[in-house]
Amino acid sequence: MQVEPAAASASIQVGNLAQKDYIDFENAVLGGTPAVPGRVSFRVEWTAQGDAQTFDNPDQRYRAVVRGAEAKMEWSARTVDFDFRSAPLASSTTEFGQLGQESNGSYY
Repeated sequence: MQVEPAAASASIQVGNLAQKDYIDFENAVLGGTPAVPGRVSFRVEWTAQGDAQTFDNPDQRYRAVVRGAEAKMEWSARTVDFDFRSAPLASSTTEFGQLGQESNGSYY
């Protein structure tokens, strides 16, 4: 993970992370077919845009300063039998994103 406050950007990249593939939700919850080994990789980039908004709720011990952000992602996953890949990062579009700092609980 890389955070660059001066550039108002952040990114995270994970490569070849081992995961279990349960094939579908029902099998993951109820079992039946054993999981197969899989690998996932992804990259997410956030770039803040616009003015900062401040939220402060002393009763719930929560505060945040956030900005709207463009968020882009690309990913891939593979198992023994399948290989999936998203479109490239450059073609990703943002529905909603935020970038900022928050504190809560004992860190409030």
